[in-house]
Amino acid sequence: MEYQCYEFQAIDRPLTKAEQDYVQSLSSRVRPTATSAVFTYSYGDFRGSPLSVLERCFDAMLYMANWGSYQLAFRFPESAVNVLELKPYCVDNIIEVLTVEKYVILNIEIHSEEGGGWIEENNSWLGTLLPIRQAILQGDYRVLYLAWLQAATVSSYLEQDAQEPPVPPNLQKLSDSLQSFADWLEIDSDLIAAAAQISQTQEELKDPFEAWVKALSDKEKTKLLVEIVTGDSAIASQLQARLRQKFAPTSEILSISDADRRRFAELVALAETQRSERQANEKATAAAKRHQYLETLKPQQAQIWETIDGLIARKQAQSYQQAIQHLIDLRDLAELEGKPAIFQDRVRQLQANYSNRSGLIRRMREAKLLRRKN
Repeated sequence: MEYQCYEFQAIDRPLTKAEQDYVQSLSSRVRPTATSAVFTYSYGDFRGSPLSVLERCFDAMLYMANWGSYQLAFRFPESAVNVLELKPYCVDNIIEVLTVEKYVILNIEIHSEEGGGWIEENNSWLGTLLPIRQAILQGDYRVLYLAWLQAATVSSYLEQDAQEPPVPPNLQKLSDSLQSFADWLEIDSDLIAAAAQISQTQEELKDPFEAWVKALSDKEKTKLLVEIVTGDSAIASQLQARLRQKFAPTSEILSISDADRRRFAELVALAETQRSERQANEKATAAAKRHQYLETLKPQQAQIWETIDGLIARKQAQSYQQAIQHLIDLRDLAELEGKPAIFQDRVRQLQANYSNRSGLIRRMREAKLLRRKN
């Protein structure tokens, strides 16, 4: 069954009564509040343009469909973001930065050819991802880079030799909201790790807002104060972003962004290396853990064989399965001790004793405990 969900959230200011009435007019099933609205569809579709609703009333929108479509969009006051810094991350039909009247809209749309999966109703994805908007206002563009990675993976518009956009700092350690974003889009963790190899570590510095405000001219201070008094939004974020654009040093950020930018094909190759190393480490760790476990079984072998006989005697499927697991442990232990022939003799005797237990014999074959000649 088809399922679609559109969720909207107001952050900077609550909706007016007129805006709530407008949202209500879009569907008889929606129950908008002063800060949110959720539209779900098992058939049919959204009436109108979701981005237009975002522009008119809200600050964040999330869309999910169980055939593999994902969309996350944020609305920013035009004065609060530097559009030129966002543009390098854009990908046709996937990552867009739109300027509309007094707002800038960042729109990320991912459509997976492999389709989606089950979507829980009343999920909390948007609430988990909301901190990303504030991070962007503070100049943290890691979400844009992550979105670009996924776009390069699924897009037919980007070639494998497409050059990556500026690599933001601190990509090695994602915040909870950024990790949720990566999980939501199912971005390859090895690809992220490969991309993060040249991402520089940058301490989070406290912006000297007091000094910046003092450095403003009287005219600028008056203008900002009037905006606070007459504005209808949470002006603090806009003021902070404006002060950063005016006073924050940019040379260090630019040097990080332009350092050794790689082609997407290189990132894919690095991800394959990362994956191979991770899997080898996981395999080695699992083998070491298995070896340690088998060592603990050495003094218990006689008792384990008795346990196996007791489990088989119950003539139950679950007991058979438990017996098989014990046999696998004893087989691996015999290999470790260099005594596989002794183990095989015991297994052949077990097979002869219980040859009429078809369920047991089948499970032994499936576990490759019996040699082919048996």
